[in-house]
Amino acid sequence: MQTVRTTIRIRKDLLDQSRFLALRRDTSLQEVINDTLAQGFGHISDFDIHKQAMARIDRFRESLKGKRIDIKKILRESKKDLK
Repeated sequence: MQTVRTTIRIRKDLLDQSRFLALRRDTSLQEVINDTLAQGFGHISDFDIHKQAMARIDRFRESLKGKRIDIKKILRESKKDLK
């Protein structure tokens, strides 16, 4: 894995918590910060996937507006498929 040297500003309270966590895990501060960033980006991508799924559902619902849907007919056909 490639690493890049950079300078960023981190709030002091977050840096102190990261140092404490690094000591408890017996690892480096750099590892703690990298792991935390990676977990954060994972949450962001999870939210994006959820957002995309909800948009698909909304589009499907919008496409059904104004259409006459016979629920009894759908249920009969579903029961036939189950047999």
